[in-house]
Amino acid sequence: MGLIIGGALLIAFALWTVIAPRQQWQLLNAWRYRDPDANEPSDLSYNMGRAAGVGTIVLVLVLGSVLIRSSHHPERDAAEAREAFFGTSSAKLTAAPPPGSTGTPVAIWRYATPSEKLLAGLGPVPDADLLIAVDGAFRPDAMTVDETPSQVTVTLRGACTKPEILCDPAKRSQALPPIQLFPLKLAAPLNGRPLIDGATKEEAIGR
Repeated sequence: MGLIIGGALLIAFALWTVIAPRQQWQLLNAWRYRDPDANEPSDLSYNMGRAAGVGTIVLVLVLGSVLIRSSHHPERDAAEAREAFFGTSSAKLTAAPPPGSTGTPVAIWRYATPSEKLLAGLGPVPDADLLIAVDGAFRPDAMTVDETPSQVTVTLRGACTKPEILCDPAKRSQALPPIQLFPLKLAAPLNGRPLIDGATKEEAIGR
């Protein structure tokens, strides 16, 4: 807001310089001289002031346009939202793996509701109820979903593709980027039911 007010005042002053430079000089500068008429700027000086005023107006309008565009940037806002919730802005939106029971259990990092505010820049918002986020150290190969009236259990299986030291999420406070986001379409909306991580048997963290 302060920048907008400052820009408006600067444009107003520059317009005054362009429209009435002599009046501006008389009000702001003439009082300094005993003989203002003898010290009044030349027409060339007034015209140079007009040119500077036009340049100032153009510069303020250009910078204002850039600031407005940068403050309404969906991809940047989505990256900040992912950083705040997932711990990293780096993410890949990909198709969910098929059902299966082979492989090592892979823990769910987080889950969220699909939205443009979260996915801008990653691709179209999928027709899904949830996004299942997985640590980037793992390659999920299978995902099974068990829905009951009281809870939803999602079990991921796959393998760690990174060095062994990175394969235990319990030893890290952050997910390894890029996290993987898998759309999940439920038979019925979650509606307050807990989402249970089949790998840990605990309720997953969601929003």
